[in-house]
Amino acid sequence: MSEGNPLVLHGSIELAADEQNLCGEAPLWDHREQCLFWVDQDNPGLFRYVPIENKVYTLDRSVQISGIALNRRGGFVAGGRNGLFTWDEGRTCRIIPDTHEGMPLVFNDLIAGPGGRIYGGTLYWDESGMVKEGALYRVEPDGTVIGEDEGVILSNGLAFSPDNRTLYFSDTGRRSIFSYDVDPESGGLSGRRICASFCEDEGVPDGITADAEGFIWAALWYGGRIVRIDPDGVQERHISLPARQVSSVMFGGADLCDLYVTSAGHYWPSSLEPEQFDTGAHMGGALYRIRLDIPGKPELLAGF
Repeated sequence: MSEGNPLVLHGSIELAADEQNLCGEAPLWDHREQCLFWVDQDNPGLFRYVPIENKVYTLDRSVQISGIALNRRGGFVAGGRNGLFTWDEGRTCRIIPDTHEGMPLVFNDLIAGPGGRIYGGTLYWDESGMVKEGALYRVEPDGTVIGEDEGVILSNGLAFSPDNRTLYFSDTGRRSIFSYDVDPESGGLSGRRICASFCEDEGVPDGITADAEGFIWAALWYGGRIVRIDPDGVQERHISLPARQVSSVMFGGADLCDLYVTSAGHYWPSSLEPEQFDTGAHMGGALYRIRLDIPGKPELLAGF
């Protein structure tokens, strides 16, 4: 457990917590408990930040987690190298699916959707350390796995529109955020199209979330910034952060007007970084908070 006074960095940006995460990811606001959860996927850790106490609690260091969703029964549905599983403090993890058609399900990010379903993208590495193509899946509450899309290079953040009829999905390897139509009955996806793409010097899209007005907020890894994008992909604003590897975003606070931002302290070299990228710059590792005049929306609950 750690605590301290929030530090205002510049403008409305605060340093909410600094756990020196190697790869802070998957921020998730629990509107029921009024706290924020997030993970360090490279130095396994699950954390809870309680704003009213200004304290961080370390919940687990024993299991690798890349993405989390709140579960109706308590705890989370979590994903990572061991597939999809439930996690609850003091309880044993229960593996749901960890393979599909003979392929291990290595989830990199996920989100709860309508009907208590989970949507998540997989990410694989070959022996030389290169990314292999993954896929986008839908997992029903009974554990049934449905492949929704293929040829994903580097799966990352997901977000639903306020009416839950559109799913947004970052393929970092393609420098793009895609959008899909969501069938209100089956939860199936169709009509993939590019919502937004980013040029080399902007960085690459990682974690995303949606606000109550239907705009998408995207963390740009390598870019050290967050952008707000309308459903047609037009950038409405951007906010610069004091960290180059900005990884994900999530609305929180009693009025959902606090934007929490995770970052990664371990430099991740790749062919996606800008040609003039400053490897001596501060990469990240802290959790930031930005006060906005636009609210987010509560996240949906998984039904596992």
